[in-house]
Amino acid sequence: MRTVALTILLAILAGPVLLSPGHISAQPNSDSAKEPVEVVKKNGDMKVKLNFQDAPLQTVLEYLSETTGLTVVSDEPIIDGRMTVISRQPIPMTEAVSLINSMLKEKSLTTILTGNVLKVVTLEKAKQEYTPVLDGRNPDAIVASDDIVTYVIPVKYVTARALRDNLQTLVPEHAVLQANEDGNALIITDTKANIKRLMKIVVALDTHMASVSEIRVFRLTNADARSAADMINTMFSSDQQGSGRSSRTGRGGTGSGFNPFTRFGGGPAGGGGFGGGMTGGRGGPGGGRGGR
Repeated sequence: MRTVALTILLAILAGPVLLSPGHISAQPNSDSAKEPVEVVKKNGDMKVKLNFQDAPLQTVLEYLSETTGLTVVSDEPIIDGRMTVISRQPIPMTEAVSLINSMLKEKSLTTILTGNVLKVVTLEKAKQEYTPVLDGRNPDAIVASDDIVTYVIPVKYVTARALRDNLQTLVPEHAVLQANEDGNALIITDTKANIKRLMKIVVALDTHMASVSEIRVFRLTNADARSAADMINTMFSSDQQGSGRSSRTGRGGTGSGFNPFTRFGGGPAGGGGFGGGMTGGRGGPGGGRGGR
C-alpha cells in the first residue's frame, strides 16, 4: 500500500508545474525552443535576436547582460515594467537598446549606452550624462526613437535666441534647449523623436526668413567700403534714438522713419521740414528751425 502511494506521489511531482500569476518563468517566451536572446556575430559586428513575450524589463536587461557581455548599471528600481518584443532577424545592439528605451520611457526612465556599459537613469538625469553629440539640420537624417542625444542645429537667417524663446514651450521638462549666440546655433538635449520634430520647425522658420531677405552689393568708386558701412550704421542708430525722443517730446525731426539728413544740420535750400535735428542747425530758406 505504501509502495502505491509513493508511486502516485512521484507521478504527480513529475507532471507539469502550474505557475501562479505572480510567478515569472525563466523562459519569457512559451516557445522553449528559442532562446530569449540570440547573439549573431558576423564580420566583427554583433547583432541580437530578441524573443520576449510579456517579460519583466528587469529580466530583459539581465538576459542582455548575460548573453552580450553588457554591464548594466541602474540607480533606479525597475518595477512594474513588462515588454513583448520578437525580432526574427538579427538587429544591432543600438536598436535593441532603443526598443528597451521605448518601454522605459513610460516609467520616466531611459538608458545611456557608453562603450560596454548600459546605465539606467531617469529622464531628468539623462541630460547630465555623457550623451552622444550630433550636429546638422536635416530632419530626414534622424531616425525617430526614444534615445537621448544632444544635437547642435546651426541657424542661418533667424537668431538662435529668438528661436529658443519661441520653441521653449514645445520642449518637455526633462529636455534642455539652449541658444549659442556666437555660432548662432541651437543646442538641444532630448529624445531623437522630439529633436526631429523641433528641427523640422527650425528649418521651416529659417527657410521662410531666407525667402523674405534680400542682399544687394553696391560697388563704391570714391569711398572706403568700411567707412561707408560704419557711417550708415551710425545714421540708422542715431535716427532710432532721435525718433524715440521726438515721439516723447513732439519736437525735432520728422517724427517718423529714417531721415538721412538728421546728422547734417539744415536741409537743402527751400526744403522746409529737414531741420537741424541732432546738430541744432538752422534749415534752409523757407525751412523751420530744427529741434534741439
